[in-house]
Amino acid sequence: MKENKEESEMTPVYEVRTKHTGQVLKDFISFKEAERNAHITFRIVMLGICDVTLAYLGKGSALTYIFGILAVLTFAFALARKPIGVRRLAKADKNYQNQSEIHFIFGESEFRIENPDAGDPQRVKYGEVAFMYTDNKYYYINVNNEDMHMIPKEDFTLGSPEGFYDFIMDKTGKQLKPLKLTWKMKTSILKQAWMEVQSQKNTDKK
Repeated sequence: MKENKEESEMTPVYEVRTKHTGQVLKDFISFKEAERNAHITFRIVMLGICDVTLAYLGKGSALTYIFGILAVLTFAFALARKPIGVRRLAKADKNYQNQSEIHFIFGESEFRIENPDAGDPQRVKYGEVAFMYTDNKYYYINVNNEDMHMIPKEDFTLGSPEGFYDFIMDKTGKQLKPLKLTWKMKTSILKQAWMEVQSQKNTDKK
């Protein structure tokens, strides 16, 4: 009874009501890539560009056809990999299947997650937050290095997403890390791809 009383007396400071839509699943897959700093799709596209370049350098030889086919297969894989990942994720996500509303309630000492597909409401102390990320669309909050919660900025029903930025860092004592591929990182990947093309070109000359 005491626990129920404390739960009911928690004063909401921020609230979010959201669902796992198809777009959320796509964004989650993109997030997992960015979190690992993998940027797999970008690298695959760069590999395809390298294949096209090598096909052009072949100038009618067998290499032109070989690398041309590789380029087509590479670009096809780049286009197909995310839809395949979304379908797999959708089959395992009950929230997506039922289109259930997930309710996040952030108070002064903890936050609560009400998810009809997960049973009883989950109460989380801010000290349990392991790390956090943010981008233009979401806040990503990891609890105990296990559960990753995506908080869409457009789904706030109490409080503003802008104000939540300082609030969640103050409560957790953790920094919100930006989740974005910087131009410096893109330049580094492009430089690496160009060096690989030049290396292959020199090998062909020999």
